[in-house]
Amino acid sequence: MLREARLVAGHQAQRCDIQSVCIAESISPVPPERCAQLLLTTGGDWPRDEAGARQVIRALAASGVAAVVLSTTPHLPSFPPSSIREAQASALPLLEISGDIAFYRLAHDVHAHLVHKRIDLMQRCDEINRTLTITALSANSLDDLAQALGLCLGRTVRFLSADGTAMGTYLTAGYAPAPAMHRGAYLQYLQDHRVIERMNAEMAPVIVERCDAGDAPRRLVSAMRIGGDIAGFAMIDENATPIGPTEIRAIEHASLIGALHLSHARALHLQEERLGYSMVAALLEGKFVETPAALERARMSGWDAQAPYRICLMLLGEPLPLSREGFSRREQWVERLRRYLDDIGQPPLIVVSLNQIRFLLSPGVAPASLWRQLGHRTSALAVSREHVGIDGMAKGGEDVQSLLPSLKPGKIHYFEQIMFPRALLGDANARALFIDSQLGPLLADKRQKPLLETLRALCEEGFQWAATARRLNVHISTVHYRVERIEAMLGVDFDTQSSRFEVQVAMAMLGLTEDS
Repeated sequence: MLREARLVAGHQAQRCDIQSVCIAESISPVPPERCAQLLLTTGGDWPRDEAGARQVIRALAASGVAAVVLSTTPHLPSFPPSSIREAQASALPLLEISGDIAFYRLAHDVHAHLVHKRIDLMQRCDEINRTLTITALSANSLDDLAQALGLCLGRTVRFLSADGTAMGTYLTAGYAPAPAMHRGAYLQYLQDHRVIERMNAEMAPVIVERCDAGDAPRRLVSAMRIGGDIAGFAMIDENATPIGPTEIRAIEHASLIGALHLSHARALHLQEERLGYSMVAALLEGKFVETPAALERARMSGWDAQAPYRICLMLLGEPLPLSREGFSRREQWVERLRRYLDDIGQPPLIVVSLNQIRFLLSPGVAPASLWRQLGHRTSALAVSREHVGIDGMAKGGEDVQSLLPSLKPGKIHYFEQIMFPRALLGDANARALFIDSQLGPLLADKRQKPLLETLRALCEEGFQWAATARRLNVHISTVHYRVERIEAMLGVDFDTQSSRFEVQVAMAMLGLTEDS
């Protein structure tokens, strides 16, 4: 029946939502505030003076009335012009309808329409929720959930982690993505505009207006919560069709399923980490028990007993004991490290303790590249020598632990670069590690004593082959043969001055150690 009404004001808001109908013969006092209410009146006491006619419109708009329908009578055949002008300025729709149409029939028709609309909404939401629930049973990632929700709504859908990293995205056909914002830029935008504060206060999805800085469209954003803390965000982009109740209910269900997915993934990660952490910790601390079962578990975790590795230690700029925020930042750093290692095809052999993160890197991975991607001005990175096997991992663990006192925030430190100067400065621990780094294979095997004595004589004779042969009372070819074996065992080349110098210093330090 409202189709027979004539819209005389508020054309810009004529598509407003109506949730209920109120019949009032008198508009004084103004009906109590009720959101999106359609007011039906005969205007029996509608003010005729201009000031009063304007004031009643302002009061109705402030009360939450969605629109006013006037049943025309000889007493009030139309709204006063001043009321029409004020309603147009206030974006309050005013409609005039013939007095021959009974209000009870009009109210019945509007309520019947609202009931059918709500039933349709509930059925539509049930279909979407059912689709999301079925998807969740087989989803491997939040990309699957984003695609299911995006196809249901015909809209672009995104899932972001708490630090702003994309976890799942569905782009509608023909969508032209804007230039990507920095990972934390949109999150900072939400913070600056108090969106997260509103979500925490209202515990409901929030409309976020367009972000011109990153060319992000108007969005509906809902928080994914685990244990009361925000673990991520679900987002639906607005397109030509405004966001409505269907999108609000859908994103509420999607954010709940997304939170359950993240919680399950965290539980799996925690279980994997406990197994992986204990294995890596045992290797680095020299506590690994070499049993067939332990070796198989290590192999399944991605560790190769025959491959060389560098041990890295990231010292985070977090005071001890870790605060709740510090613990969260440490977990975020571990997650970024896992993603980095996964992207380069390397297993995440990681162990975490307090404000330290230790992990294994294959020789093909440059620590400097990792540091450029993940480093921070408050953190420092220590890198060991290359080591192989169970004993080698323990030595690598000793390498990085020995560097801890020398670490400076914002920098990467290599064992080879730090130990030699510290050993020269008289650090006893550094001296022992430096001797081991240069002469370890010879010292570890007592059967190599002739080679060690040959190297000692060679260093004392200034790497003169003939003088060394005379001192050892052997043929010069024997010296050449032994030197080749020494170079192979130590991984050095005595044709280079730096190798000769460091080995000479190591032999001199070994002599001092033996004398003391």
